[in-house]
Amino acid sequence: MYRIYFIIFFLISLKVFSQTKNPEIRSNSFLFSFKDKSYLISGDSIYSSSKTREWNGTKHHLEINDYVFFENNSNGFLMHNSGGILYHFDGTKFDRLDDSFIFNSQYESFPFIHNNSIYNFGGYGLFTFKNIFTYFNLSKKETEIVSIKTPLSKQPLGRKKMFSQLEGNELFIGPGLGYNPDIEHSYKKSKIIEDYWKFDLIEKEWFKLGDGTSYLKNENYYLIYNYKNTTLFLSEESIFTVDIKNNKVSFYKNSNTDYIKSIKKERERYLITYNKSRNGFYAILDKRDSKNTLNFITANDLLGVPDTVEKLYEEEENPILLFGTGGLILLIIFVFVFLKKTNIQKIKLKRKKIKVQLTNEEEQLLCLIEEHYPNYIKFPDLMDVFDPHLSYENKKKKLRTALYQIEEKIGKTLKMKSKIFIERKNKEDLRIKEIKIK
Repeated sequence: MYRIYFIIFFLISLKVFSQTKNPEIRSNSFLFSFKDKSYLISGDSIYSSSKTREWNGTKHHLEINDYVFFENNSNGFLMHNSGGILYHFDGTKFDRLDDSFIFNSQYESFPFIHNNSIYNFGGYGLFTFKNIFTYFNLSKKETEIVSIKTPLSKQPLGRKKMFSQLEGNELFIGPGLGYNPDIEHSYKKSKIIEDYWKFDLIEKEWFKLGDGTSYLKNENYYLIYNYKNTTLFLSEESIFTVDIKNNKVSFYKNSNTDYIKSIKKERERYLITYNKSRNGFYAILDKRDSKNTLNFITANDLLGVPDTVEKLYEEEENPILLFGTGGLILLIIFVFVFLKKTNIQKIKLKRKKIKVQLTNEEEQLLCLIEEHYPNYIKFPDLMDVFDPHLSYENKKKKLRTALYQIEEKIGKTLKMKSKIFIERKNKEDLRIKEIKIK
């Protein structure tokens, strides 16, 4: 009797935990990768790849049939494509985390993990494109709206299927599909939004990076996030990677667009996943005359090699930076124009060093000139320093020589090549010269 039970149990185990090189592919399939393995959800089963290239299949018991998967180095999460229902995935089984329902509000958004917390940005649902952040509150098992400091008028427009990149405490987003509020009746038809933004996840603030070319030609494209720290763009026309943080887009030459055309597509989603450990892609190929097949292709065979690199956007002029730069320029001008030391200030700072180089007569002359500053002093007033028995002409010559010596000695001490004194004719009597410190 026990032998019969054992045989039945063994047969059931073979059925449930079967291995096959070609898992059964049904409608509404989904491919994703986690750590070193890739996985296929098909019907009520989930299959995992192995090093022997066989696929192990078990029942998944999921209560959703429209999926998005995201991960970090240690945790994986499967969420309904519109938000709400959320599962934790450990590589073997799914554990439901939420006590909620399907939201139908954030289709084709960008979910990500930051500081072990689950966030979700953007998407489409309930007839609007979103620019909101939602956050999964694990203690409440519910999703909540994140409060943003930036005024609504200075936040990016709502969008879905957008270029996205998570780097440390910053989220970068780029072009996607949305509405343009500047166009009348724009809500009736989506368009491509072409700007680039950065969000500070600590301060909860948005910063516009700039406007640029989106490289989106239509809505028929697929994005693989975190492909070697970039967003990989796949379409039947072109393949490229987007690095928003470093303002760079890299186009691949000789990419296998025919392979892209053959990939099965469901719910506007390409059935493809990138496997880091094998540096290649698993994809379900759409065989019109036969069964769909699961296929592996290396990254080089699919993408080719990067050919040209361009800038994604023209960087936005930062008003704070402009204000700071302008203020710095004004400060420099103020320092040089208004706070620049005058000759009299320089002389006073070095007065002791200047004095020891001057004769008694030169010292008396400089003191008189300083006392009259900023006014001029007449030459005859300066001549009174010399011996009164000297003739007017001799006093005039001695004064001219003394002034020359004073100026030369001050110039050497202050290391100045420009004139120290300035002379002119007296306005009342043009025969009389007068002098002052420049």
